[in-house]
Amino acid sequence: MIGSLCLLLVATLGADGPTASVPVRGGERSVARAVAPSNLDSKISPADRRDILLLLDDGPLHLRLHLSLEGISLGEARKQYVAQLIKNLDANRDGKLSREEASKSPLLRTKSRPGADKFLEGLGRQITLSPRDVEQAIQRIGGEPVAYRQDLTSSQNDLEVFKLLDADKSGILEGEELSAAAELLYAKDQDYDECVSFEEFFPPPPPPDPALAAIAPLPTTPTPLATVADMVRDTKEPLLSRRLIRKYDKNRDVMLDASELHWNPERLSACDADGNGKLDLDELSKLGAEEPDIELLIDLKGKDAEGGLIGIKGSRGQRLDEADRLDYAKVSFQPAVVTFSHRNLDPIVSAIDNAMRQFNALDMDANGYLDRDETALRIRFERELFELMDSDGDDKVFADEMKRYVQARAEPAATTCRVNVYDTGYGFFMSLDANADGRVSVREMRHAPTALNQLDRDGQPGVSEKEPVRHFHMEFVRGSYQLFGPSEQLVAQSPAFQQRRPTGPIWFQRMDRNNDGDLTWNEFLGPREVFDKLDLDRDGLIDPQEAAKAK
Repeated sequence: MIGSLCLLLVATLGADGPTASVPVRGGERSVARAVAPSNLDSKISPADRRDILLLLDDGPLHLRLHLSLEGISLGEARKQYVAQLIKNLDANRDGKLSREEASKSPLLRTKSRPGADKFLEGLGRQITLSPRDVEQAIQRIGGEPVAYRQDLTSSQNDLEVFKLLDADKSGILEGEELSAAAELLYAKDQDYDECVSFEEFFPPPPPPDPALAAIAPLPTTPTPLATVADMVRDTKEPLLSRRLIRKYDKNRDVMLDASELHWNPERLSACDADGNGKLDLDELSKLGAEEPDIELLIDLKGKDAEGGLIGIKGSRGQRLDEADRLDYAKVSFQPAVVTFSHRNLDPIVSAIDNAMRQFNALDMDANGYLDRDETALRIRFERELFELMDSDGDDKVFADEMKRYVQARAEPAATTCRVNVYDTGYGFFMSLDANADGRVSVREMRHAPTALNQLDRDGQPGVSEKEPVRHFHMEFVRGSYQLFGPSEQLVAQSPAFQQRRPTGPIWFQRMDRNNDGDLTWNEFLGPREVFDKLDLDRDGLIDPQEAAKAK
């Protein structure tokens, strides 16, 4: 009967289902394990090694990043893009681009200036672009290979989790409050999908004042922007040593000892060239050559997997996740717990989708093209953008012309990496969200008391608000371009929580409407007796392993 039902559900729901996540038992913590060598190692170019310091309050963390794009270095990806661009435009194959050849690309096209062109023709000059000129132009458009940004406001969500669970407002999560955590979490499920998302912990906004609304329209909330990451510094930065002294030098002797860096003496002695037990400005400037706290291998577009790949080559910390995800890792260090993830974003598709939505909004007469009147109020169009898009010079911008322009601008940006850092507070939400999908599922709610108890550090009953170690989230995303508004990497977003790859039978994936990796009775489409037979451990949930055993 179960087998027949499964076949019927596949036929009814279809073979192509939504992404479902693999459940990780909420609250269970993995033991320390040796980090196996990653198969990414042979694909990463040494030229893409980036040594950075995460400047935490309790000492710096040294991260060594090896970045690639489909198995090649970011620098090589940019060179290949430039070479292919020149090859496509160089009609006479002379190795350089004439003004006419360059104008075929929206990236190299310039606004028509008949007077200037006539003057140059009178001088007998033929303006050409060498490969170096094209490379510099693409560098200006695409940006730096790696950029770092931060959003420290996301810790407010974590504070809301603590405030929700601290029912008596004592500042400590006590035994009774921990036991009642599941019920309190379930009450936050505002959309009734049997999961509580990161965003659902935000307190509701206050209702608008009718008197003020009658006098003047309510102001719109500006788009929050991420800032350049002050807490992430490249070890090659010329003034890094002075920055470290300014942040960690407690006794003002212009040197740092082991206690100020929160290092053990053995680690400091490896950097202490003169053997005086302290690191001076010169010794601090060489930290990038020392053994890092963690070495990561990151492919922003893995060939053998959907989305990006993140591998750990070596680490001083303890890995806390189950290590079965290719795009995620959670590692505990002495000063903080840091999670690493890849934001699975196709920057070119995103750029075109955004532009087409704006195109439709601007095309007020719905005739399929934009004229100058329709773009008159757009500041960006006033800055020669109309001419750059209008490739045939007919004073009309069609959808295909806008697509070609946006794709051309997005392609060089997609060869770069943006590293976003989020402060996620003291880890109350991160401990509940065991599979790191940005939501607390029913299974995870049930394990909430166990998960929260693991945050205890002082051995005393209960968990206070600032007792756990600090938590940070670092994500890697390909650079993007947005024709209208700030680009993806500039917008202050919540940390990227990725759904895990589909697992279990197709019928299971289709029923799992909230994609949490479990089927509750509310999601199951069959009879109750079938649900009970599939639920082998009688926990009220069907996991992928139980579903796979259906006959």
